[in-house]
Amino acid sequence: MHGSTDDPLIARVAEELRRPVTPRPGFDARVMAAVRQAPPSLPRRTWAWLREPRTLALSPLGGLAMAAGLAGLVIMGTWGVMTVGRSGEAGRAAAVQGAAAGELSVVTFVLVAPEARSVALAGDFEGWDRARMPMTRVASGLWTLDVSLAPGRYQYAFVVDGSRFVADPAAPRAVGDDFGQPNSVVTVGGGAMRAAGGSL
Repeated sequence: MHGSTDDPLIARVAEELRRPVTPRPGFDARVMAAVRQAPPSLPRRTWAWLREPRTLALSPLGGLAMAAGLAGLVIMGTWGVMTVGRSGEAGRAAAVQGAAAGELSVVTFVLVAPEARSVALAGDFEGWDRARMPMTRVASGLWTLDVSLAPGRYQYAFVVDGSRFVADPAAPRAVGDDFGQPNSVVTVGGGAMRAAGGSL
């Protein structure tokens, strides 16, 4: 009998549910007041906290420590080492750091090659001699060499295990290499250093 629409109780309930409901006066205002009183979300509270003005009291020693920390961050930022990894190949990188020494600037070349037995640097600044500038392994797979260079634009490549010339994928590529070898480019300015060059 409960499944039948002839049941008077079911008919009354259905009729009551079909009637339109009109909210009591002030219902919308009460709902909106409750919404306004709800605590703001975490992102809103965080943004409001960040925007509040604050007074910072700093002792001379604290100011000196903050200045030293900022100077350290700037120095470390100029020493960045960019690593690039490829599947099946050793990750490679070259970091260029300038330390002006008169007319020469010290350029630090870095290569990450954990599988390499030996790494050397070859470039047009030393006649492309693959044995003349061996790099030193300083950590697991990290090879490094400092070279003093006069201002100018130079091409270079890493020589891995005495025979394989490898361009630095994190540096600009040289345009129009005569021997088909991939070379990278570094530009040394008078005191300030930057990487520059074209791409193949």
